Amino acid sequence: MNSTYRSQHPVKKAISSVLAGLFCLLAVFPLLGTPVRAAEGLPLMERCSSACVYNFENDRMLYEYRAHDRAFPASTVKLMVALVAWDAFGERLGTEITVTGEMLALSTGNSIDFYEGEIVTAEQLFNCMLVNSANDAAVILAVAAAGSVEAFVERMNARAEEMGLEGTFYTNCTGMHDPKMITTASDTAEVAKACCKIPGLVDITSQQKYDMAPTNLSPAREIFNRNAMISKYYNAAYSYDGALGINAGATAQGGYTLAAVARDNENDLTYLAVVLGAEESDGAIYSYVNGHRLLDWAFGAWAYRPVLKDTQVICEMPVRLSSAMDYVTLVPESSMMVFLPTDADLSREVSYSWHTYEDSVNAPVEAGDEAGVITVSYGGELIGTCKLVTTASIPRSEFLFFLDRIEDFTKSRFFKGTIGAAAILALAYVLITAFLREKRIRKMSGRR
Repeated sequence: MNSTYRSQHPVKKAISSVLAGLFCLLAVFPLLGTPVRAAEGLPLMERCSSACVYNFENDRMLYEYRAHDRAFPASTVKLMVALVAWDAFGERLGTEITVTGEMLALSTGNSIDFYEGEIVTAEQLFNCMLVNSANDAAVILAVAAAGSVEAFVERMNARAEEMGLEGTFYTNCTGMHDPKMITTASDTAEVAKACCKIPGLVDITSQQKYDMAPTNLSPAREIFNRNAMISKYYNAAYSYDGALGINAGATAQGGYTLAAVARDNENDLTYLAVVLGAEESDGAIYSYVNGHRLLDWAFGAWAYRPVLKDTQVICEMPVRLSSAMDYVTLVPESSMMVFLPTDADLSREVSYSWHTYEDSVNAPVEAGDEAGVITVSYGGELIGTCKLVTTASIPRSEFLFFLDRIEDFTKSRFFKGTIGAAAILALAYVLITAFLREKRIRKMSGRR
């Protein structure tokens, strides 16, 4: 038995059902194939070359603004540096590295001002590079990991190729401008997502301040985060509730860049916003302006929404062999919440299709028995499935069961074979009897 109907479709009868349970298939059906339909009004992107916003829990790129156009990466290069350097030092962050004059000579721009001969650990360098976007820390990590900056950059490009980043090419490990070094917002999002998969890496970027222990040549240092969404030390105008990192920076030619992760713990939603090539105008830094808009929009425009309730009567099934009830209603085994636009009209845009395994069910029936499957679609795309279960326990009538067994026996091959054999034997008996009678009659007629 099957049917298709829209939300709010009337059913023949409504009865009480089982209590609310766990969400059904939330992680199994992350809305991968459904069309992107945003809430009314998309985020306004101003004074930037490209941007995008992504949701982690549902693996959804929700909005793209020229996200595949080439742009200069600036400081976001350090996210790839972190990935490649982590391959070398992730399992041995306590490795001591001696800073050389050659390393320092290769670094320009923002720096921690390490000293030649200073002994630092890989962990300290990761913190300095990711918290303060320090170029000297990136160079020291690169040379320590690969022997030279050139060899390390080759590893960066190899990793980009492995990740399928067709719009990205690196020429250095600091992000200092080079017209040959390019990326895209979508590629940068992929690199940031890869960083977020490494335990502890995003935690480093979420620090407002990193307190670096004394070294052989320097007292303790206070390293402040340059990401204004995390720390107010450099700019107090752009802090963001729920921000977790991950990178912010700028070059004169490439503009301001941002890769920002923020989370709403209450609703279990985490977003990544990427902005490249942003300008500064009238005191406003548009990497942060647009980053705020992307995240605000995502948190407001998308949410987990109830598309199926475990109290929702879907259909009825006939019940055999019971004198108590002649039907049982079916409901979803559990409720289903799906990641959807907040302005989606569920009554019109969500549809259901269901089928039962059999046309009827035999008593006894136990509440919660699986009897079918319901599928849920949004915009014509499948977004989830759930089992259908019975809502009541129904006893069996032993008298009806006895009659049913008799009926089944009379329909069995054995019974039909027995009746057939009996018929054949009866016919044979009649024929043989007739033959013998005829024979006796002839014999008696011959004697006369």
